[in-house]
Amino acid sequence: MKLSRRTLVAALLAATALTSAATGATGASAHADTRSTTAGQVAAQPLDEAVAPASSAQASSALRNKIVSVARGEVTRKGGEPEDSHACNKYFEYTKVGHGSCQETSWCAAFAEWVWHKAGVKGVPDDTLAARGIGKWGVERGLFHRLGGYTPKPGDLMIYGEPDGHTPGHVGVVVAVHPNGTVDTVDGNYSDKVTLREDLKPSEVVVNHKDVSGFVSPPGA
Repeated sequence: MKLSRRTLVAALLAATALTSAATGATGASAHADTRSTTAGQVAAQPLDEAVAPASSAQASSALRNKIVSVARGEVTRKGGEPEDSHACNKYFEYTKVGHGSCQETSWCAAFAEWVWHKAGVKGVPDDTLAARGIGKWGVERGLFHRLGGYTPKPGDLMIYGEPDGHTPGHVGVVVAVHPNGTVDTVDGNYSDKVTLREDLKPSEVVVNHKDVSGFVSPPGA
């Protein structure tokens, strides 16, 4: 059978169209795969970024738990049992000021600083034995949190009296925070010993005629 020239041209054009369609489909598929892969990579990035905050939070929690463990470990005597008259001298181990003796110097601040040091806190204040001096140190570093605008956490230091470099006050280590807003603290030099004080309401508790002004968070937590 002999085909006309017009028929041959039409057949050739149809074949060319089929080839172009097939090539376009392959290219579209390739582009779709590329977009899919790229989208997958983009979607994975936030997951990777989310790992860092989680690790940081875990490190913070571990540090705070260590602070609590160290502080609670020092509560060895309760009630009216006599304290070894020299046992508290060890709390001056990391300080650069004072007499290094709990018989001559108030030692609640020395105890709090010692607990942080033993727990592995970096950058602990070691140039003040004033509880309110720790508060001032916290203010200068953005670590002091005013009472009423902050929920305390275990491992924080609870400061009695306004932050000040020299004026006496008191400080305790927060070891538990309860749903009703009360806290438990371990305090050095409270009744001349390390004492666990439970269910304290920060807005109401008073020591040495000083109200709680706020809390200092440990660096790195």
